[in-house]
Amino acid sequence: MTTDTPPTYEKRVVAFIDILGFTNYVKTKSNSATGFAAIYDALKELEEYFKSIGIHHDASSKEFFRDDTQVITVSDCIVISRRIDERGGIYQMLWDCDFATHLLIKRGFLCRGGIAVGDLYHKDNTIFGPAYLNAYNLERTAINPVIKFYQELFDVAAAYPFPGNEEYGADEAQDIKEYCKPVEDEPNAYYLDYFTNYDSRYGGGEGTASIHYEELRKTLVAGLSENKARDSKEKIKVFDKYAWAARRYNLTAHNFELALVEIPPPIEQ
Repeated sequence: MTTDTPPTYEKRVVAFIDILGFTNYVKTKSNSATGFAAIYDALKELEEYFKSIGIHHDASSKEFFRDDTQVITVSDCIVISRRIDERGGIYQMLWDCDFATHLLIKRGFLCRGGIAVGDLYHKDNTIFGPAYLNAYNLERTAINPVIKFYQELFDVAAAYPFPGNEEYGADEAQDIKEYCKPVEDEPNAYYLDYFTNYDSRYGGGEGTASIHYEELRKTLVAGLSENKARDSKEKIKVFDKYAWAARRYNLTAHNFELALVEIPPPIEQ
């Protein structure tokens, strides 16, 4: 007689990503054909990308890599999780988060998120556990539009590198770290540096990064303009987020021969 193994928590890595300003965009712009298309195209492309993860891996490959990627997309939120012991799993997780960030930039949106490690149950559309709450809280407490995480992610990357790199886990973790920046005034906290990594991660050839970051520049200019009135607590917070991103963008705009973003003085009420 056989019995099914009861479900339980697993050690997993989970990312919680929220599209910045999405609720206000839906309220104010979704009734126009252009606004509706922007929302639909962004969410559809995200859905199709995450559905494609692992589609080319057969059962034996998934077992070899310990791949059990789970994804949920609901309205303006994306949740991704992987087994903590997946071979090369942290590299893949950060790649997916980076891809989502750049896809949203292309569609005129910024995002904010958190990545955490710990106990989690995640199968299909069912997800709960301390790791999920930690990732959610990281997103909620991240002041700026970045995907934030802690040093422990690099430790996991070093412990579970890609096959063939078992003796070089620390090097693999250091390679991943090159695409990240430390969070100011928060020891051991980092974020994905989407302001500089497009060419090396996703670029389609010479000049594509300049085209892509021009889209980011337009998004920042629009976000600053729409929220400079600061006539509500929400607009104050959103303006400050766009201003931070604009300052960070301006540090490297010359690399792509792009104009700087002029940060308008806020209109105080």
